[in-house]
Formats: sequence, C-alpha cells, structure tokens
Amino acid sequence: MKNILSLLAFLFGIYHITAAQCISGDCNDGVGKMLYKNQDVYEGDWSNGYPNGKGTFTYAHSVYKGEFLNGNFEGKGELKWEDGTIYQGSFEKNEFDGEGILLWANGSRYEGHFSDGALNGNGILYYSNGDEYRGNFTKGKPQGKGVYYYKDGRKYVGNFNKGFFKGEGTLIEQDGTYYTGSFKKGMKNGKGKWVKTDKVIIGYWVNDQLNKVFSEEELENNPDQES
Repeated sequence: MKNILSLLAFLFGIYHITAAQCISGDCNDGVGKMLYKNQDVYEGDWSNGYPNGKGTFTYAHSVYKGEFLNGNFEGKGELKWEDGTIYQGSFEKNEFDGEGILLWANGSRYEGHFSDGALNGNGILYYSNGDEYRGNFTKGKPQGKGVYYYKDGRKYVGNFNKGFFKGEGTLIEQDGTYYTGSFKKGMKNGKGKWVKTDKVIIGYWVNDQLNKVFSEEELENNPDQES
C-alpha cells in the first residue's frame, strides 16, 4: 500500500509543474486533449484551464479514468497500474476516499471503506492464499473487531491490533474444538480455555504453548498471572 500511495503522490502533481501543449479541442473551457512535456496525456473535460468533469489521464505506468475537480481526482474513478493493480471507487483530493475496491497484482482484493488514501473503516480483505478477513481496518491493517477465516476451515473471532490477533478472541479449529481467551502478537498469550469434545483445559498460555493448568477457581482468583 505504501508504494501505491507514494506513486499517487508523484502522479497527482505532474501536470501542474510540467510544460504542456493542447493538441486538440479546447483545453481551457470545453473538451480537449493535452500533451505534457513528459509525454503524459489528459483527454476530457476542461474548465478554467483545469481538468473538470470526466476524463482520462494516461501516465507512463498507469491510467486514471474518471471524474476531476479543479485538476484533482475527485468523485468516481478507476486507476490502473501496468503491473495489474487496480483501484475502483471514490476519490477525494487525489486520494482513495469512500467506498472502493482495490485489486493487487498478486490476486489479493479489498472491498470496503477508504480514507486518507488507505484502508480505513469496515471492509473485507480477500488474501491471495485463500484466507479472508472481515472487520475494521486502520491505516491499512485489521484493527478492532473482526473475523479471520483461514482457507483450511479455521476461524478467529475477536480483537485485532495492527494486523495481529490481540486481546480477547476465539480460535475455532476445523473439528469444532476451540480456544477462547487472551491473544498477543497473533498467538495464544495469557489466560484461556481450550474446549475439546471430551474435556475443557483451563490455563495460561505463552506464545501458543500451554504454560500452566488452572482450575476454574484458581483462574478466577489469579486471572492475569502465570503462577
């Protein structure tokens, strides 16, 4: 995502600072085609000497087709890169903002809310390996409440922090057995219960390993300590 945003920042200022020539139509107030010194091309609606309305901006390694306001990407549009990455959705002041879809060249796909040019708010991320995350995002990463579905059938329901399982959550295995309790850095860490078909293990975990077994009473009396 960082590379995409860096490229956007580069693209969005080009036509304001380079020499240009109107090669057809009206590039002030009408419909026209502008060729820039670096060979970028804008073709579409113009107003007051800026792209305004609908048009297509063709860069060396990407193409934007959609709505403009005072020279900025504003409204609905589609931005395609030559590596196959595509964003379709809303723009505001040259950034992804609002509802949209981002498809990466590796096959991953995000559908949901954007702000400040990044995944922010509720959305669904389909990973190229077949996994799936549904929930809240902050600065491009799962954050807060969400559900992570593994391709192999496992599922995690709970809290996330900077993309990792953290806080209270439940990890459900393919056979229906599950761990419910505390997580940190994507692993079982802290107090929890491992519920199997024939028994329940109550204890304290460290980096996915059961460190100590408690009774219900011991766990309640000593909930956050390893011993």
